[in-house]
Amino acid sequence: MPVLRSIIALVAGFAIMAFLMLALVTIAAWAIGARAGAPFSPSMLGANIALFAVAALGGGYACAALAPGRPRAHAAVLAVMILAMTLSMVAQPPPGAPRWFPATLAVLGPLSAALGGALYSQRRKRGHSPVPT
Repeated sequence: MPVLRSIIALVAGFAIMAFLMLALVTIAAWAIGARAGAPFSPSMLGANIALFAVAALGGGYACAALAPGRPRAHAAVLAVMILAMTLSMVAQPPPGAPRWFPATLAVLGPLSAALGGALYSQRRKRGHSPVPT
């Protein structure tokens, strides 16, 4: 069943990233006072970029923690999934977004997911695994 656990780890990592992004951007929009029709105001643009990196880091960490083995490899596969998602945004950018926005996410997202997997691996080496093996 390691293949099934690998699939679950990847899907869960992606879902956790998406949920974190939704929750964090909602909180940031409320805190900044952004209107629903202005998702790409300068302050929300910066928040979207930073929060996407945080969400991808969390998704990569979760994916690595749930993986049956080789946590960094699982986080790398998640990074490729994020790259595919963001490259589709480069081809068809969201309305109102600057042209450089999707490209920034395409670089930052996969790097953050891989970093999340590396952080989990380092923590696991020190004996602080949140998931029993």
